[in-house]
Amino acid sequence: AQRRRSKAVARSKYGNHKVIVDGEKVADSKHEFNRLTELQVLVRVGEIKDLQLQVKYQLIPSQKICGKTERGVSYIADFVYWTKNDKFICEDAKGHKTKDYIIKRKLMKLIHNIDVVEV
Repeated sequence: AQRRRSKAVARSKYGNHKVIVDGEKVADSKHEFNRLTELQVLVRVGEIKDLQLQVKYQLIPSQKICGKTERGVSYIADFVYWTKNDKFICEDAKGHKTKDYIIKRKLMKLIHNIDVVEV
């Protein structure tokens, strides 16, 4: 008898499922993918413009602490765009608010004066 090998599928920490289209990751969760689809429609009808995905903001640069280099801290916004009234929007498709996320959201306001909108 021949044994079948099954591939172990890594389960995400919070149960989200990455959305993959044509072999490429499109979104980190179904919720994020659904929001992306909504935003793409809003771009097509002219309600928003300059939609960007996965935009990285530096919050704390890397630094030497006690002679050891510590890596920096960044926040990656799921979506950023401008409304037709020229208002800048930074969105995060949140299913679960971690302690790290809450601190990063506060640092975004403090350092970049950007409010992160949770959808």
